[in-house]
Amino acid sequence: MEYTKGKVGFLRGDINMDGLALVSFLAVVVEKLVEIFKDVVYAIPFLPDKFRPLTLELLSLVSGIILAFQTNVNFFELLNVKISNPMIGIVTTGLVIGKGANFAHDFFQSFCKTKKRGVV
Repeated sequence: MEYTKGKVGFLRGDINMDGLALVSFLAVVVEKLVEIFKDVVYAIPFLPDKFRPLTLELLSLVSGIILAFQTNVNFFELLNVKISNPMIGIVTTGLVIGKGANFAHDFFQSFCKTKKRGVV
């Protein structure tokens, strides 16, 4: 498949590759931030053991949403999917970023396969 220069970055077909690279990069950043704060969360003495993984998950998701808003990245726009409210796309992108790099990669792979079949 050929790459062409688009308004925002390089396009592969109708997918913005620079934007997808940004989402992947932000997902790695969130993973590393959570890894850094993992020791802090587990060192809090009054936090019950069963809430520690949930605390890390919430930290991860909130960090992803904040980074998505700050960078204004919306994967629906990156994949040329029309939605009525772009904030939904930014929040959804933040949740994907918050789940981490592997999840983001798997999400985009499955979305691209579905789009190729004409389902979306």
